[in-house]
Amino acid sequence: MLLRPCPQLMVLSRRLPFAVLLTLAGCQKDNVDPNGLPRATQSGQNTAGFLENGQPWLPKQSTLLGSGPAVQARYGPSYRGPYELSVGLFRHQDSNHYQILTLHLAGARRPGTYALEQEIDPGVITRVRPSHALYQASGPRMNGNFYTGPTARGQVVITRLDTVARVVAGTFEATVKRDGGLDSLRLSQGRFDVKY
Repeated sequence: MLLRPCPQLMVLSRRLPFAVLLTLAGCQKDNVDPNGLPRATQSGQNTAGFLENGQPWLPKQSTLLGSGPAVQARYGPSYRGPYELSVGLFRHQDSNHYQILTLHLAGARRPGTYALEQEIDPGVITRVRPSHALYQASGPRMNGNFYTGPTARGQVVITRLDTVARVVAGTFEATVKRDGGLDSLRLSQGRFDVKY
């Protein structure tokens, strides 16, 4: 007696790879919020992003030789005094077109909320710099340096600062104003999760 395959089983076996792909795609989508930003995590995933004037902004690693990761952090004592935390998000199109966001927190020692509202002098590096955000842009759409300060405020909420696992994670919101100008940008729903 010859056994014939069951038609229902054959259809299922052809659809199984498609179902597996759908499941995997769903897992990938779980890591992204409805705006296309990575979810706010605290496990050192080296992810970050924010909305720039309502549009998603994601770091992008440069293909230039010698360039570093798209998301970086540095934490430790400063040669100018207190502990400092700097988180950098980089997006390079090529050597002449880039955007960089740096969040600098002076005196950060633990999770908490840090205000970005003090005046900074970009040319002075010999004294302790106050906490601030700096957005640098070079390209056809926008050029210049944008800072937080008394008239362009922001805040960073550190949700994890783990000096053993060397992980820093948090969220941020800020308005940054062009150096010497009136233009400003709104940075909202920001998040970062970085190993340093």
